[in-house]
Amino acid sequence: MSKKKKSKKKNNAVKTVKKKSKKPMIIALCVVAAAAAAIVAIALLNRPEEPPKFWDRQYSSTSAYDASGDEVELKKIYNNERYPNYQGSMSLKSDGTFSFWMGVGDPSDGTHKGTYTYDRASETVSATFDNGETAEFKVIKDSEGSIDRIEAPYGEYKIWFEDSEKAEQ
Repeated sequence: MSKKKKSKKKNNAVKTVKKKSKKPMIIALCVVAAAAAAIVAIALLNRPEEPPKFWDRQYSSTSAYDASGDEVELKKIYNNERYPNYQGSMSLKSDGTFSFWMGVGDPSDGTHKGTYTYDRASETVSATFDNGETAEFKVIKDSEGSIDRIEAPYGEYKIWFEDSEKAEQ
């Protein structure tokens, strides 16, 4: 008897491994990246703008205007003919307090003091004097975003205050 060798057939067919598509992963990464970029953009656009650095500075009155917008000499405002170069002063401190001096003489006898808050949206300083009176001071910026002046009401006039260092230049 003859022995027959059983031949084993080898399967020479190459097994193809089905590769998973990378599209869903790429799409998910793009969505996550877009969401992160949107969050960063929103955070940058909505970050609180730093208020102007007007505090802890001394401001001097530089000019005055009447209700019709005509310039008025400061000596008329202060009722002071003897000191034509007299200037009032204002200071706004970082602790939310202010002083406002418009009278001739010793600052200790004519200085008005109080507290203030700053509204960035309207660029106004809301001042409450120690005697309970209130006033709105308008912050005017130059084209570069720096403070040009602060406009303060004084009776029927509007007084312009500039940084004392800037006014001296």
